[in-house]
Amino acid sequence: MLPVLKKTLKSMSHALPDRLYINLFFRYFYGRFPNMKSPETFDDKLQWYKLYYRNPLMPDLVDKYKVREYVTEKGFGAILNDIYFVSEDVDQLDPASLPGSFILKATHGYNMNIICKDRNSLDWNKCRLQMKKWLKSKHYYEGREWAYKNIRPRIICEKYLENEGYGELIDYKFYCYDGKAVVVWVCTGRFSESGLKYKAFDMSWSHMPVSKGKPSSDLDIEKPDNFAEMQRIACTLSEGFPFIRVDLYSVDNRILFGELTFYPDSGVAPFSPDHYNCYFGDLFRLPERRTTS
Repeated sequence: MLPVLKKTLKSMSHALPDRLYINLFFRYFYGRFPNMKSPETFDDKLQWYKLYYRNPLMPDLVDKYKVREYVTEKGFGAILNDIYFVSEDVDQLDPASLPGSFILKATHGYNMNIICKDRNSLDWNKCRLQMKKWLKSKHYYEGREWAYKNIRPRIICEKYLENEGYGELIDYKFYCYDGKAVVVWVCTGRFSESGLKYKAFDMSWSHMPVSKGKPSSDLDIEKPDNFAEMQRIACTLSEGFPFIRVDLYSVDNRILFGELTFYPDSGVAPFSPDHYNCYFGDLFRLPERRTTS
């Protein structure tokens, strides 16, 4: 059944109506349909969120370039990373004009990143073809995440960031509910051979024994000195939304903005232990009425 369902989803991803696609998409991962009538778990509520919640700000907030305007308007322009280039035309980017290290990413989805630590070792032709492929993609159809539906595809080039001592960039992903940060998932190993790992902490920096779709990290990660300010920023940026994930970095004691997302893992990465699906779902207060665009 599952291979047939996967094939159906792939072949008809553009043709199926949203509700049917989301139901089948969820069933493929969980073996059941999501509860849309009275959702209780976090992942069920996230499917409802994708299908019914329509805040007109959302498309700009998941756009990795336009979100900078929102962050600036909220008073946090100083935490934005440096930009070297942004365009929908990859051929306008001259690699010789870039510094020795940088990050290339698409603005209209996720998992579209090129981390370059050494410009001289970069296969530019391969990278250019990869970015052109990104620009033709439409992330919305993979999980029917509404906010991504009409984003203008572009390529953005940013300053390379790294946490000294770790040899990588540590990502602090705050789960926030209408201005309240509850948990931060500390993300490491995104581009390492061992793969992505998470470690969850509450706002008192007490470790929470929960994982989500990925193994827990075994790194001994200390609480950043500026954690209270990171929490304040996450709370401010999340105000007015039933749920949003705010991603921040702390490099040399400077807070930097990562991105915002409304649909982490598209709601199909299981919590372990499973009861945390209800724990995070209880915090997720959906609007009483379906919000329309």
